[in-house]
Amino acid sequence: MKIVLIHGFNVRDGGTRTVDQLAPTLEARGHTTDKDSADYGYHDLLKVRFNHTDAVNRIAGALDKADVAITHSNGANYVHQAMRKIGRSLKVFHISPALNSKVDIPAVVERMVVMHTRNDRAVKAAKWLIFHPWGAMGSRGYCGYDKRVVNLDFTHLVTGHSDWFSTDNAPYFANRIADLLESK
Repeated sequence: MKIVLIHGFNVRDGGTRTVDQLAPTLEARGHTTDKDSADYGYHDLLKVRFNHTDAVNRIAGALDKADVAITHSNGANYVHQAMRKIGRSLKVFHISPALNSKVDIPAVVERMVVMHTRNDRAVKAAKWLIFHPWGAMGSRGYCGYDKRVVNLDFTHLVTGHSDWFSTDNAPYFANRIADLLESK
């Protein structure tokens, strides 16, 4: 499967130290990863809120050629907006997503897995931003009623917002994702 990796905000390395850490294990499992097509560069809080159209369009272009999207943090926000612009279904894995916990799930989502931890203070704080798409999904999971969504709580393993991508954790979570992709 072709997997597009989408990093969060306030990232100057294009996701190299976060979501891109999943690529070697996913590739070893036979999947193709795209770390570059959806790389939207550095976005601070103001750009996330007011000037993100180019980033969303870039991500939509990458998703239009993908089977799976794996996001971290604000990548989930941008992917949700981008999915409204594409015409094909895909599987989505959100890792500590900075999204409202009751967000409407776009029609193109075939299956969405929300990987969350109650230890994620960054997204807990994000829920207090007024008129902003961010929320606490990364700390509490999806709280809506869409049956295409599965929550996986990893509070017992993950100590913070980006701890998913530590040297020890990244291969473990990449294998968990690959297992879910390869299961029927």
